[in-house]
Amino acid sequence: MNVNTKLQEAKLYSRINNKVVCRLCWHKCRIEDDKTGFCGARVNFGGKLYTLTYANLSAIDSRPIEIKPFYHFKPASSSLTFSTYSCNLTCPWCQNWHLSKTMKEGYIIQPEKLIQIALNNKDLSLCASFNEPTLLFEYLLDSFRLAKEHGLLNTMVSNGFMSLKALEMLKNAGLDAMNIDIKGNDEVYEKYCGGKAKYVWKVVNKAIKLKLHVEVINLIITDVNDSSDVIEEIIENHLKYAGCSVPLHFTRYFPAFLFNKPPTKIEILEKAIDMAKKEGVEYVYIGNVRSKFENTYCPRCRELLIRRHGYEVIDNKIKKGKCFNCGKEIYGVW
Repeated sequence: MNVNTKLQEAKLYSRINNKVVCRLCWHKCRIEDDKTGFCGARVNFGGKLYTLTYANLSAIDSRPIEIKPFYHFKPASSSLTFSTYSCNLTCPWCQNWHLSKTMKEGYIIQPEKLIQIALNNKDLSLCASFNEPTLLFEYLLDSFRLAKEHGLLNTMVSNGFMSLKALEMLKNAGLDAMNIDIKGNDEVYEKYCGGKAKYVWKVVNKAIKLKLHVEVINLIITDVNDSSDVIEEIIENHLKYAGCSVPLHFTRYFPAFLFNKPPTKIEILEKAIDMAKKEGVEYVYIGNVRSKFENTYCPRCRELLIRRHGYEVIDNKIKKGKCFNCGKEIYGVW
C-alpha cells in the first residue's frame, strides 16, 4: 500500500511485535503491515499507524444546534457541522450510510479554513457529526484548539465507542459538549452493531466526570430495541451513568440502508417518555416527531421553558440558567 507522505501519523497506538494496536476505540484493533483496522480509516505502514481521514471531509454545513439534537446547549444557535467517512460500528439502519459505509477522498479542508468558514457563517460552534466523528480524531484535536482561540465552542455527535483516553484528549483540546447515541443493550450491539453497550456507558460516565455537557439519544427501532425490557435497561443505565439531569432523547426510526422495518410506533415512544419520567429522568424528549415532547419543561414546577417547533426555538423563558417561575437551576449551557 502506498501511503501519501502528507498523511498524519495517528496519536493513539502502540506496537506489539510486527503489528500496531490502535487505541482510538474499544475495538483495539491489532493491525498488520499494509492493513487497516475495523473502521478502514487507519493503516499500518512500516510499523506506524496513519489516519486516512485528516482534513478529509465528506460534508460541511451550517445547521441549527437543535438538529443534533442538543436541546440544552446554546439554544437557537448555529453550528458548523462536518464529517468524514466510515464508522467503527456496523448498524444496518444507519441514516448516513452513504458516508459511514465507504472510505474515499472528499473535500480537503484544513483546520484553519474550517474555522474561517464558521466565523464567516457566524456560527457559535463546531459540530463533528453525520458519520462517527471519532475517526476524525487528530483533525478534531487541531480544529478544537484553533476554534477555542477564535472564541468558538466545540461539540460532537458520537456513538460513544471511543476509548476513554481519546475522550480525555478531546476534552483537553477544547471539546465542550457531546451527544452520545446508545443503540440498546449488549444483545443489540452484539447482534447488529459490532460493539458493547457497557463501553458506551463508560464513555457517558467519563464525559460527565470531565464536566462536558452531555445529552443521550436512543433511536428506538422496530423489533430491535423497542421492548419495554430494553427501554427500561437504557433508562436505568442513564440514571446510573449519566444522572437524572442529563437530557434523554428517544428518537423515531425510519427505514434506511439495509433495514426495512416500519417506522417506530408513536405509542412506543410515548411509553418510553412515561417510563423515563416515572423513574426520575428530568428532561426527556421525542425526536423526529412534532409534539409537546420536543419542548422543555421545568421538572419542579412544570412550567413551559422552551417551546420548539421542529428545529426552531419559538420561545425561551430560561433566565440565567434557571426556571423563570420557581428558580430551579436547569441543566445545560445557556
